[in-house]
Amino acid sequence: MLKLKNIYLGIGIYLALYMGALYAQSESDSTAGYETTLNAYPYAYYTPETQLAFGAGGVVTFFTQKNAVINPSNVTFSGFYSTIKTYELSLVSNLYFDQNKFASSIDIRFGHKIDRYYGTGNNTDNIGTKAEYVLDNVGGTIDFQIPAQVVVSDRSGLVLEYRDYKIPDIKENPYLQDDSLSGYSGGKVSGVGLVWVWDTRDQVFFPNSGGMTQAKVLFYTQDLGSDYTFSWLEVNSRRYWAFLTDHVLAVQVFLQTVGGNPPFYKLPALGGSRVMRGYFEGRYRDRDYFAWQIEYRQYFWWRFGFVAFAGMGDVVDDLTRLALHYLKPSYGAGLRFLFNEEQKINLRVDVGFGKGTNGVYFGIEEAF
Repeated sequence: MLKLKNIYLGIGIYLALYMGALYAQSESDSTAGYETTLNAYPYAYYTPETQLAFGAGGVVTFFTQKNAVINPSNVTFSGFYSTIKTYELSLVSNLYFDQNKFASSIDIRFGHKIDRYYGTGNNTDNIGTKAEYVLDNVGGTIDFQIPAQVVVSDRSGLVLEYRDYKIPDIKENPYLQDDSLSGYSGGKVSGVGLVWVWDTRDQVFFPNSGGMTQAKVLFYTQDLGSDYTFSWLEVNSRRYWAFLTDHVLAVQVFLQTVGGNPPFYKLPALGGSRVMRGYFEGRYRDRDYFAWQIEYRQYFWWRFGFVAFAGMGDVVDDLTRLALHYLKPSYGAGLRFLFNEEQKINLRVDVGFGKGTNGVYFGIEEAF
């Protein structure tokens, strides 16, 4: 059951975010059109993965061209430190060139966290704090997209990933005491693959119409410096409809599947702040992960908005075993504050519920 103190904490944090974001907005209101804007903000939040955390971040938006077609490019940077002594520094960017015919994205992270592993499968026991272990990682992904040459899509290109994982402390986790578990001592993953993008959104940060589908396939081998040999496929499809301006219904279908012998921490993980909110990210892990969610978004006063969302999903060891009536539920609601009015960039706080679990999440931009 969601504790009242967490609800009060979320409300208090949101008011603090509002004051900080209002100040940041006042620094950029003088910019317009195709000018570069910088919005910086301090933040505090509570999630099942980090518990109470404090940090700072910002987003830079700019245009590589001055025309009505080009999407705004953005660079987001943030860092936090939590009360359980975990931390993360991240740099994420999305760049668009030549009327969106060319694009590139980067996601680089350096972190130290207390993760959890409950075993593999969709019906694992809740072993509480015994599921905890310490996971350090550094690395990221980068892709380069050009006009599609073979597959019919808006863009396609090359994607690279490199991450170095270390497990300095397994704590009392019973599964990590088994040296037959792939990845029990950490290791490097290094892969290369292809990405395809279909993008018809009318706006990047708060779409009212259109959609975006991204498909990625990567191959990790020892020849590329990886300690594990496996493949990874991800399909992320989103669609948006507006009944009135900024009264939006959004739908997402999400699929991840792996082949070969991945380390356990690279198995598709259900939960987190974007898909299947309400579950600890990684509460359930397996070789295949399917989820869908629907969300209604609306501004209701000044720069404040709200969302309501619901979805279902699950992990399985084979997609042919996915059964609709066994899918796990996810539902909840959230508040939004529009801190960059020009590009419609929101700060968000969501409260999500799942099957016997819940979570409070902070983020910048929409969940999907």
